[in-house]
Amino acid sequence: MADTRPTLVTFRHAVYLCLLGVLAPAKLAEEEAKDNAARQNFSGKSGGPHHAYIVCRAFWISLALVVTSTAVGFLAGRVSSRFIGVGPRGLILAMQIWGAALLLWGTLFVRGWEIQTYAGVTLTERVNRWLYRALYCVGTAMIVWSVSWTP
Repeated sequence: MADTRPTLVTFRHAVYLCLLGVLAPAKLAEEEAKDNAARQNFSGKSGGPHHAYIVCRAFWISLALVVTSTAVGFLAGRVSSRFIGVGPRGLILAMQIWGAALLLWGTLFVRGWEIQTYAGVTLTERVNRWLYRALYCVGTAMIVWSVSWTP
């Protein structure tokens, strides 16, 4: 059984890897080869947490992302109302359309079986998830912003 532990990646490095995935896939492939080599050197117990803990962690992390995206959008709307005043109808409509477009883009973009490995911890798979989540969070924040900005 393969070791399914991912290497640790900082937020800054994750952003860099996402940019590589979108702008320089050959460099992402090089980074992934280095990451795979590093994972080959893992010692000790492979495995990882029980699936029940993975589901629980995913539930709470996804809730945190939803609350954060909604809060950011709501605060942006309130700040816009306070400092700009009434939102121009055309701008609010454009924000709603672009927010919905980002949600659709994330849905259509995400790859599954095409890049899936047994362990699901390659950098390509992780970049895929990070980009998907980023599109969804930004799209959600934009829609909430447009709704909370006083029309």
